[in-house]
Amino acid sequence: MKRAAKYMFLAVLAAVSAAGAAGCGEVQKDYDVYFFNQKSEIAESLEELADRYQEETGKKVKVFTVGTTEGSETMRSELKSKEYPTLFSSNAIAFEEWKSAGYATGAEEIQNPELKALYESVPDALRLQFEGEGNYGVPYNIEGYGLIVDEQLLKELLDVEDLSGFYADYKAAGYGEFQNMVIAMDAFIKEGGRQHFTLNGTDYATADGKTEATEKLNGVFAVAGAEKWTYGNHFGNYPISAVYESIYDVREAEPEKAEGLRTPLIRSLQELDFLTGYTAGPEGAMERGPQYINSTVNGYDQAVQTFAEGKAVFIKNGNWIYSNVAKVAPDTAKRLTMLPMKLNFQDEDILVEGLTAEKMNRSIPEFVSQYYIINAKATEEEKKEAEDFLLWLNTSETGQDYIVNQFAFVPFHADENTVLENPLSNALISYKVSNDLLANPFDAVPSAWGTECYGKYIMEELFINPEPWSEEELERIADECITYWKSGMEEW
Repeated sequence: MKRAAKYMFLAVLAAVSAAGAAGCGEVQKDYDVYFFNQKSEIAESLEELADRYQEETGKKVKVFTVGTTEGSETMRSELKSKEYPTLFSSNAIAFEEWKSAGYATGAEEIQNPELKALYESVPDALRLQFEGEGNYGVPYNIEGYGLIVDEQLLKELLDVEDLSGFYADYKAAGYGEFQNMVIAMDAFIKEGGRQHFTLNGTDYATADGKTEATEKLNGVFAVAGAEKWTYGNHFGNYPISAVYESIYDVREAEPEKAEGLRTPLIRSLQELDFLTGYTAGPEGAMERGPQYINSTVNGYDQAVQTFAEGKAVFIKNGNWIYSNVAKVAPDTAKRLTMLPMKLNFQDEDILVEGLTAEKMNRSIPEFVSQYYIINAKATEEEKKEAEDFLLWLNTSETGQDYIVNQFAFVPFHADENTVLENPLSNALISYKVSNDLLANPFDAVPSAWGTECYGKYIMEELFINPEPWSEEELERIADECITYWKSGMEEW
């Protein structure tokens, strides 16, 4: 009943669209493929790519790009027009509308065997599905986030030449060992001398003395306390991932399932309480309080600069941060890698079947921002042309060059032989190859939950409080977040 009511208006849209599409074959078109793109930052490169495609194949691609903020409204109009897109893009949530209205071609309907194989090669966690089933698109790229560190700084901090053993032990370590590592690093920053800790049962220690690089450290973490999205969205994904398997699980679940978020939310807030006790500022250690959420002191740009200048060991962020770091410290940017965020969860807190605390602690969230989708209402010839272009884009030498070097994307089908300029993107590939991935169910949460509820409480009540956060306070915030979540589901 819920799903039927939810899409009743889309049935009307589908009927109207079908009527509008009647007789489309009679329209004379001066192109072979019409591609509707919703990722505006690659608009210029896409136009160049279309010219290259025409040079190589003799086929013309019409490209239309619109910003994602107004994209859905414009695409509704375009899809109902006589000169409709034969290939279009969508994120996973907006896709519900296009699939319900009959516009999405599934992998089983693809005629080109090479393209069908490309669809089928998309990992389960990254597939475009409808109500948790099917395979309807080819990812533009993959993105992901975790704890970012400068490898050279880490080598000097730990007084080692080879980090491979440390990385293996770090990924296998539990949250308690992670805490002890942070405490030891903080003691080294403040006091110097060897500070001991264990990871995965292996003994480690900081260097006996400070180098020119480690002397600059002001704290363990750079945290953009003034930016609710950096912890309200990405950090909020971790407790959500403990309860919801995917964005489809979030959208299809009954409201009562949100009750399972209570303990993961509390534990995530306890972890933030711990992490933010070791924050690096531009001039020294930064304590929670009014300045912690001051955008001129501790905004996103300031936090990135603090990290890029080597004043913090880690920053929680995504592979997209590379260019920002490169602007401040080009050499540092080349030395970056990404580690999993260690999480304050126990197996009994996790409701997703088959997911364990150990798995979460060695994995990073990876997700797809947009997908290429072939219009199911196009003519058979138009579908063939769209298939040919989509295959060329994702497999030809020219297409791959544009995806990697012009779009600056991480190809979804990248493997261990793929080497990109951005070392953080290479890290994403390594996690993908080893299947150490978490989904990004946060993308489907009730509107503004991350910033106006979870993130807002963190900023306005927790980050301004220098004292340890009380259990009663955290329980109240978790309850408020669950109430907000349930009420937001009523708008779907």
